[in-house]
Amino acid sequence: MTRLNFTLSDALPSLPKSGMPVTIITGFLGSGKTTLLNQILQNKDNLKIAVLVNEFGDINIDEQLLISVDSDMIELGNGCICCTINDGLVNAVYGVLEREEKIDYLVIETTGVADPLPIILTFLGTELKFLTRLDSVITVVDATAFDANHFDSDAALSQIRYGDMVVLNKIDLATKEKISELKEFIQDIKPGFRILESEYSRVPLPLILDIGLTQTDDYKTEISNFRQNKSAFNNHLADDNFSFVSFQSDRPFETQKFEQFLSEQLPNNIFRAKGILWFQESPARHIFQLSGPRYDLQADDWTTQPKNELVLIGRNLDESLIKQQLNDCLVELVSKNKFGLPNLPW
Repeated sequence: MTRLNFTLSDALPSLPKSGMPVTIITGFLGSGKTTLLNQILQNKDNLKIAVLVNEFGDINIDEQLLISVDSDMIELGNGCICCTINDGLVNAVYGVLEREEKIDYLVIETTGVADPLPIILTFLGTELKFLTRLDSVITVVDATAFDANHFDSDAALSQIRYGDMVVLNKIDLATKEKISELKEFIQDIKPGFRILESEYSRVPLPLILDIGLTQTDDYKTEISNFRQNKSAFNNHLADDNFSFVSFQSDRPFETQKFEQFLSEQLPNNIFRAKGILWFQESPARHIFQLSGPRYDLQADDWTTQPKNELVLIGRNLDESLIKQQLNDCLVELVSKNKFGLPNLPW
């Protein structure tokens, strides 16, 4: 689901007034885009920023993981915004521009499977070019997982090809040799590409906001093609065979069963999973993040009624099998008799 969330964020004290500046944050599944966005939102100053978060899936997990101080939102449809080019995106930007309270900056986080080119061309090849200024496209790369054949995905390579800067993230988990190889690979795709190394997507904001890296002249051919045939830009998900499985339940998981699912049953064609999890053995709310073979659980307090919400993203997924396996991880329902008492097995 795609939402606009308006909030204060730290950046630069003043910005040029030649159209509202826009930063696009892209990067493959699990690279650290939402973490980078949170870094922006955590550093407070007087700059008013609108944030557009796009998710591939019908449960909005990322919004629950974002730091927010305001409740003003505009909802758009589900799915990858580069594949719904894109009256929704244009209308959302107009919604930002027409607000009585002036917005200084727009940051867009794409889905992990997005090709950024159609999103870029929406700003450069439509009427938005007169009202906004595309400042930069920042590509977040997982230094531990990325390689030259990254999940055999054209989108992963497009995210580098059409980026203006790479944030090489998770360097604390990668070897020096892997980091050097990645830098060489990235420079082969785009010589002279600016690369910033980071842990937990921590990057000083003056290095990523209002930096003026996007050059409109570089996209003259793409803009012409885009205006003639927008539908030609919307086929990458079918080409890559990406899909998602969403799972929700008002019953908690049993911890041991869920761990067994992760260790013994999780298909290797699931590249990314994220969710808010409820375990029978714990009163806490658990934030679940899986990227490739690694997963992480962080506990905090529930602010809503406990429930399980989980999205799994991959290629050629067997939805019915995955849902059955997850259902098997839930606490079993206890049948009751007409008096409301549990039926005993004897």
